Amino acid sequence: MQGQMQDQSYLGSGKLLIREFGARAPFEEVGNCSAVTLSPQTNTIALADGTAPGGGERNRVDRLTGVEFAYTFHDFAPENFARALRGTSSKVAAGKAVDEPITAYKGGFTPLGKIATAVTAVKPDTGSAVLEAGKDYIFQDGGLYIPEDSTIPTSTDGKPNIKVSYDYGAQTTVQALVNPAKQYEMLFLGLNEAQSGKAVRIRVHKVSGGVMAQLGLIGDQHGQGEVTGALLPDTSKGAQLSKYFVVDQEVVG
Repeated sequence: MQGQMQDQSYLGSGKLLIREFGARAPFEEVGNCSAVTLSPQTNTIALADGTAPGGGERNRVDRLTGVEFAYTFHDFAPENFARALRGTSSKVAAGKAVDEPITAYKGGFTPLGKIATAVTAVKPDTGSAVLEAGKDYIFQDGGLYIPEDSTIPTSTDGKPNIKVSYDYGAQTTVQALVNPAKQYEMLFLGLNEAQSGKAVRIRVHKVSGGVMAQLGLIGDQHGQGEVTGALLPDTSKGAQLSKYFVVDQEVVG
């Protein structure tokens, strides 16, 4: 048929990269994502048709009110957590803790300052006597379980009552929800599998970063982090240039 449009079907995969808006720094990969979406939002202003009994619309204007942005990541990297939870991330080298003051209570679990790989000594908060492993405490899940019949001294007003020495491996720590909202620039580097892997690139100029909608810690599927945000206009863009995002595609055929 003359004038028939060429097939330009799309089935996408690709990488999402991100950096703080205005930062003089490279883009960083978010990692494996199962969804990346842009959703323009509109406000409909409709004029009812009062000229006929059947009603209907006489006119209609759809005004753009914003553009929502969302992505779902599956790599539980500390950088992704920190970004999606408005937090900070830090690395902790493997090492040893010596006589770390801990408040412990009988009949339950007590966490340590870091996730321990082995406990070498537990002592009362005063003195150098060593408490007995398996009787006064049990090392489990990176911390201590204190039996009801343990001889550890009772804590006074929640103050430390034991000193713990232990080994720990390299760890990362994310302090969640300690930073204000930030703005980001995002880059999607995609491939259109429906068109023999033709490249698709979408550059989002300015996103007001949201907070992770949900963090599932137990489930029968791989974990995921769902993050939503909204596009803001980048007023530095000139005339006839989008203040929101740009789509580049390799030509099909």
